[in-house]
Amino acid sequence: MKICIISNSHLTGDVRLYHKLGHSLSHIADTYIISSKGMMNRQQNPHQIVVEGGSALKILHALYREAKKIKPDIVISVEPLTLLPGIALKKKLGCRLLFDLHEFFAEAHTERYHFLLRPLIKELYLALQKALLHYTEGGIAVNQEILNQLFGVHAREPRYLVLPNYPVKHVWEIPQDIPSSLAKLSDMSFDLVYIGGITESRGIIKILKSISILKVRYPHFRILIVGKFNNPDIEKDFNKSVNRFNLNANIYLQEWIPAERIGILLKRSRFGLWLFDPRVKRMSLATPLKVLEYLAAGLPVISIKTPLMKSIIERNDLGILSAYRARDIAQAISKMLDMPEAEYNAMSQRCLSISEERFNWNALEPQLFELIERLK
Repeated sequence: MKICIISNSHLTGDVRLYHKLGHSLSHIADTYIISSKGMMNRQQNPHQIVVEGGSALKILHALYREAKKIKPDIVISVEPLTLLPGIALKKKLGCRLLFDLHEFFAEAHTERYHFLLRPLIKELYLALQKALLHYTEGGIAVNQEILNQLFGVHAREPRYLVLPNYPVKHVWEIPQDIPSSLAKLSDMSFDLVYIGGITESRGIIKILKSISILKVRYPHFRILIVGKFNNPDIEKDFNKSVNRFNLNANIYLQEWIPAERIGILLKRSRFGLWLFDPRVKRMSLATPLKVLEYLAAGLPVISIKTPLMKSIIERNDLGILSAYRARDIAQAISKMLDMPEAEYNAMSQRCLSISEERFNWNALEPQLFELIERLK
């Protein structure tokens, strides 16, 4: 059996596509991950193939051409647009078409527009997405809410499956060579680490304000921020705030690094930080991969108080939650920093244990294999 995973935006080495879906499916099929960017690896299963495109339309056509050469039995489309080459392949080859939805695409798209236009844009986007999904035989999503939004009363049919974005088991225990670009950071220790997109909605300015409050009591406080700025204006605001609050000695900024290297930096940190504006519904509903990666590394989590975070962090005593205000966030961080070592070690062990027992991708593999078997 041959399976093609096609994407028009993700790297061929993307965590979910390669380290999870790709590696899992490679146990039962020749699996190909085809995208417009990333690394090439045609020899080893899962195979990674990069196509040349340019414009969005050319990329979709290139994905179709490359997948058609492989003649897959199953195609998995990762983004709504890649359903177009997926549908074409289904009609040409008679293959099965599945989807993998790992974000609220409609909500993310509407954030580009004026707030008055967002409801209309969202409905139009969802209508188009549903029309394309009509051609699929089934698929997977990272949470039930995404399936409910798209399929309503049919969302719990056996052909649809929820596969949360859990980390791969023991992912941070694999010995790794430390690249020269991370050599300096790997010799340091950090009170706090934030990994993810550097955006206003993910609270980057509130992080800086919180650190400005904390540095009065903890002058040697150090936070490592790993990620990319989503636009130049946010980067300018970030740099201005760092200078205004005099945080140059407290903040260490590292650009995005490959997923398999994240563990190097997590092991140098004491707590994991994940902030987001709770008014952004799609962030409040989805379990962040980064939070689960913190737990897999044994890092207690500091985050925002929402029903989802309460069910994971607060209920299991894996960290602390606060309101989405800089002073409250600073107080929560301070409380964790003052935690006795024995209490910290016990909490860290709970993080490792729950990741080992519940929040790991390996435990989900049998469900994925059953879905593939049903839809062959």
